[in-house]
Amino acid sequence: MRIAKEEGSEQEYATSIRFLSECLTKCYDAKTVILIDEYDAPLENSWFAGFYDQMISFIRSVFESALKTNPCLEFAVMTGCLRVSKESLFTGLNNLEIHSILSDAYGEHFGFLQEEADQILQDYHRTEKQMELKEWYDGYLFGNAEVYNPWSVINYVKALSINPAAFPSPYWKNTSSNAIVKDLVERADFQVKSEIENLIAGGIIEKPVHEDITYGDIYDSEDNLWNFLFFTGYLKQTSVRMEEDIQYVRLAIPNREVRYIYNSTVMNWFRDLIKTRDMTALYQALLSGETESFQKELSELLINSISYMDGGEAFYHGFFLGILENLKEYLVTSNREAGLGRYDIAIRSLNVSKSPIILELKVSDTYKGMETACDAALKQIEVNHYNDWLPEEGYTEVLNYGIAFFKKQCRVKSVRKALV
Repeated sequence: MRIAKEEGSEQEYATSIRFLSECLTKCYDAKTVILIDEYDAPLENSWFAGFYDQMISFIRSVFESALKTNPCLEFAVMTGCLRVSKESLFTGLNNLEIHSILSDAYGEHFGFLQEEADQILQDYHRTEKQMELKEWYDGYLFGNAEVYNPWSVINYVKALSINPAAFPSPYWKNTSSNAIVKDLVERADFQVKSEIENLIAGGIIEKPVHEDITYGDIYDSEDNLWNFLFFTGYLKQTSVRMEEDIQYVRLAIPNREVRYIYNSTVMNWFRDLIKTRDMTALYQALLSGETESFQKELSELLINSISYMDGGEAFYHGFFLGILENLKEYLVTSNREAGLGRYDIAIRSLNVSKSPIILELKVSDTYKGMETACDAALKQIEVNHYNDWLPEEGYTEVLNYGIAFFKKQCRVKSVRKALV
């Protein structure tokens, strides 16, 4: 009753699972099976909340009483992402058998197999969604078994049962703090940034793997952080090899759901970076038409950012809108109809004596091609009459920009034009 009322002593909480097994054994005259799911989740939460050592001590006491010296125990099954062996949570446990995501045993039980995912879609008459289900939620490799994320599959099929046109969503994102991905992005040096970009673009990186990583070790080396991402499901193995006594695993992002988590985390990081960065020089150069200074400031931002998409025009468009978020006292609009099409970005002040700005963005396939792409962007503004609506608002002059990108390089051209 004290435990139920949250009035128990620390010792009573630490031995509560053993006490429950004793009660059950006495009641049913049979030894107890203990199932503990996500045993390392309290460790992760306590690590970020600042009471990690206390939690380690408490969990160790729980395990010792329930699993080590408990005469009422038949057997126990525990699941979690990390082995956390250095903390000695499992010291002295008898006949401890460990199966990780690198083990061949039980791999098919970590999620839904392909035939199981197909059966679920068939049962709910949504077989036409097979490809979407695979792209978004498949891709995990446990031993030799490729499996789907079961939580996300169930949620997506449930959404489809209500609305057959429902779009896939990152359901797993809502079940995890994603704090480790955020930390990886924020702490990234040039090498790590390049590796993140490679992963988001669908590439593969290779890292040494070890299974005894702990929360206290995460930041000791970059390899530990990659290992943590691997064992917690943010990366999957595509192959593994042994060199001397070290295992090396080739890692990739499992599916579109997890890629979304990386994308949104990187974008939020970039927005936070913009909020703390002094953008005065860039804004001043942009608004006054100082093309060379603007190009220099923009290039520096590109070099220090992480390309969270495939380098297509949509990435640069979002990148630019992120830059402009702190441009006060100006209206920033995007993809609005004007003339014979839609301009990329418009910037204007309610003070009509200040020249509005129209920006057209292009992506070049080559470094040298940026010059031609800038000219094409300026010509598009002219041919499609993107400036025609401005005189009706009272403006007498406009500053048009053609901006071209090639990877992390940019070229900027501008034309100041009187409005008739």
